[in-house]
Amino acid sequence: MTNTNHLKDRFQRPGPKRILALDGGGVRGLLTVGILAELEAELRRRSGRPDYRLCDYFDLIGGTSTGSIIATGLALGMSVSEISALYKTVIPRVFRRFWFQGVGFMRAIFPSGPLARALRAEFGGRTLDSADLKCGLAVHCKRIDTGSAWILLNHPDWAYFDENRSFRLRDIVQASAAAPHFFKGVMLKMPASGDGDRSIDAFVIDGGVGGYNNPAMELALAATDPAYGFNWKPGKDQLYILSVGTGFIRERTNARKYRSKTFVGQTLNALRGMINDVSLQQIAYMQAISESQARWFINSEKRDQPSAPYLAPDPLLHFQRFDARIEDVAAEDRRPEHAQTLLNREIEAAEMSGLVSITNSDPANLALLDQIGRRAGAHYMRVAAPPEKFNAW
Repeated sequence: MTNTNHLKDRFQRPGPKRILALDGGGVRGLLTVGILAELEAELRRRSGRPDYRLCDYFDLIGGTSTGSIIATGLALGMSVSEISALYKTVIPRVFRRFWFQGVGFMRAIFPSGPLARALRAEFGGRTLDSADLKCGLAVHCKRIDTGSAWILLNHPDWAYFDENRSFRLRDIVQASAAAPHFFKGVMLKMPASGDGDRSIDAFVIDGGVGGYNNPAMELALAATDPAYGFNWKPGKDQLYILSVGTGFIRERTNARKYRSKTFVGQTLNALRGMINDVSLQQIAYMQAISESQARWFINSEKRDQPSAPYLAPDPLLHFQRFDARIEDVAAEDRRPEHAQTLLNREIEAAEMSGLVSITNSDPANLALLDQIGRRAGAHYMRVAAPPEKFNAW
């Protein structure tokens, strides 16, 4: 009997299921937390319970990198205000460079110790099969030695649960947050197949490298694929997925300036662009098969896909994207979710540069991320709050 059997009744309970998917993005996770604060307040208002938490509403919460930290905290029953306080305390310690670290060419820019200590303090020795988890949890990462993109779940009927159940939450979350160039990867010990006395090493890094920086699509597959144990029914009235970002950025670079960058600079720029492109592509796919209240604007060609779902005869789920756009665009091109619109003011060039960074731990930048997130959350509560048909109280 596993420690997570207490969750099986919830997973198998008749009725619609709710999933929360949280993007990666370093310190910009504070923008996510700001959005979630408004969501939690709305659900508390609806339920009439001032202590209502997101783990009470969502049956499965999954995240990548910074999103995995938030997801794990929420799944353990933390309130959004508790996670916000944790972030504001921990971020300055984690994203602090030391003179002996070098410049990131031969080693990681940031030491792993501060993040490891912070995760140990919050999650202790709890493992993936911990009875303290109040709902489903999914952590996304990339296993380098086998080349596998990983999703680690706490469902006792998941095909690989027995092999992975003893992983400590703090270790798999640190691995999920180990973005190349910024942090070292994490070595996890796994039991060798067929021999409980032997173990093998698994070297694991940030899930964004595996295409999971936005984990919404993978969570949709995990919820419905028998291999993961949930076997939830698809359908616009059966499955609700809320995808929350860390600030949408479409990087525009002068071609001549880009050409003059060093090879390392070009490589990192291309990697960042690839992660953003994959995330946007997945939003487009999700909207193409789903019912949505407020569709995310993809680009000038697809726009907000008003004819979706066009990849399925009927919507396979209800999907909604919450995020803010952090872009320096002309006033006439701004949408309601642009940061300038949300703040009702212009954003100075220095502020914009700070917002774009995933490692800027300056208190003023953190406060601005939190403010933008809360304004975005309030906006989405007006135009796309969770449908009443998915109420859970």
